[in-house]
Amino acid sequence: MSNLWLLMKIQIQGILFRTTTHRNKKKKAAGFGMLILLAVVFMYMSVVYVSGMVMAFPEGYQYIALYIMGMVTIFMLLIFGYQSAGGHLFGFKDYDLLMSLPIKKSEVLVSKFLSFLVLEYFYGFFLLAPSIVIVGIVCKYGFMYYVLGLVAWLLIPLVPMVIAALLAYLSMYMAGKFKYKNLMNNIFYIILMGAVFVLIFAYQNLLGQEAGQLLDLLSNIERYLPFMSFLFDGMVFGDLLKYLLGILINVAVFGLFVGLFSKNFMKLNSPNSYEFHLHQFGYKVKNFKLRATKANSSFKALFNKELRTYFSNTVYFMNTAVMPILLVIGFAYLCIFMREEMNIVRNMMPEIIMPVFCGAILLLALMSCTTNSSISLEGKNFDSLKSYPIDVMDIFMAKMSVNWLVIIPCALICSVMAVIFLNLSLGDFLLCVLTTLTSSFFISSLGLILNLHFYRLDWDNAAVVVKQSMPVWITTIGGMVVAIGIIFLGVQLTEYLSATMIVVLMNLVLLLFDIAFFVYLNKGGRKQFMKIH
Repeated sequence: MSNLWLLMKIQIQGILFRTTTHRNKKKKAAGFGMLILLAVVFMYMSVVYVSGMVMAFPEGYQYIALYIMGMVTIFMLLIFGYQSAGGHLFGFKDYDLLMSLPIKKSEVLVSKFLSFLVLEYFYGFFLLAPSIVIVGIVCKYGFMYYVLGLVAWLLIPLVPMVIAALLAYLSMYMAGKFKYKNLMNNIFYIILMGAVFVLIFAYQNLLGQEAGQLLDLLSNIERYLPFMSFLFDGMVFGDLLKYLLGILINVAVFGLFVGLFSKNFMKLNSPNSYEFHLHQFGYKVKNFKLRATKANSSFKALFNKELRTYFSNTVYFMNTAVMPILLVIGFAYLCIFMREEMNIVRNMMPEIIMPVFCGAILLLALMSCTTNSSISLEGKNFDSLKSYPIDVMDIFMAKMSVNWLVIIPCALICSVMAVIFLNLSLGDFLLCVLTTLTSSFFISSLGLILNLHFYRLDWDNAAVVVKQSMPVWITTIGGMVVAIGIIFLGVQLTEYLSATMIVVLMNLVLLLFDIAFFVYLNKGGRKQFMKIH
């Protein structure tokens, strides 16, 4: 049993507490403090969102917020579970090490399962626990409601965990058939997160709706998510038969998956097995072809290298590309499904449309930075990169070009939709394009400068530098604050300046910063790059 708990601790620490494993006590404490801060912020956001939803629903129907948050929880658990299942349950790198230790294979299997389940409980707690407590307080449910709610919190993550694990296995299997495994992973992430984003937008429209529409929503949830709704029916209405049926469904699905996985655990993870070989190397082995390659310019070669790094690292891609894509999805939803409301706002306050829209583009750009970790991601290969007979500015421009590729297409799509659906003029469109160019260069060069001065090359997991390094936090939080501040200032200045003049001034300031950043990169940036070792 001691081996099992030790293995579980190591597994959970490897997935969740990457920043707390550093030998330096100060860095370890800082990493743990950052995790606590993130947990507090996430809990606060969840409490605020659920409270607003409950208060907006009609009297006697506040309990429906529990079902909605349960559905959102399932979607989010699918996203987090899919991200963690690959490499944890299937094809994990420490297989040979674990099998060589004097421990039972069953303990390895159980530790993998339980650590993965604990991770799902951790994520589910911040989404589901606030909704259970707030709905219980508002609706004045008794003690039994909370007891059943605790059991429901333990059961609801089981089915999403199974689905996430099966999707992760399917992704690994398809890697043996197709060339671009990571592209498939990224597309799946985008679809899932886009669905959650649209779901949140759609249910915002339910606030203030009539009771009949809310009951229709409830019936649809019960039809498609019975394993969740049966548990909530038992909590809210005291229907113990449905509650027991919900328990049976969740336990049966999870038990069936555990049984199948246990029988095939060795086959799926052993490097000597055919299945593992097919999953990891199948496409490369079956489709190997020797052919001539064309010579590229140094910039093009560097740019292709940066693109491969970007799309092959799922954490890197998802941490930077999701926000622009979700903003495009959200803006498309507003333009298509809320076109009348948008036009009403435009007719009532036409003077603020352009500052707000260009501010939204600015927000899109300033919260989507790939360069803030691009130097650190070189890792052990940095010395080789520095020794190449190429101009340092080519390296900088290649890294920034990836960021432009992420930001500019998404911003232009939003601008085109604004012209089509909001009847923006050609001049307004050109101002949007100008904002896109100045803001994308601003955040790309700023992120690169920060990473040149605050770099980390000794990482053992890319998530440490992609999600938790100082340049990432500065550009993410600072970018959001700057963008919101500019939007607020622009709205205030509408009393004194025209919308066009406000946007022109904003771009002029950004352009001045862009020139200053470029000059620094060409001089000080070169020197700092050569100092890194």
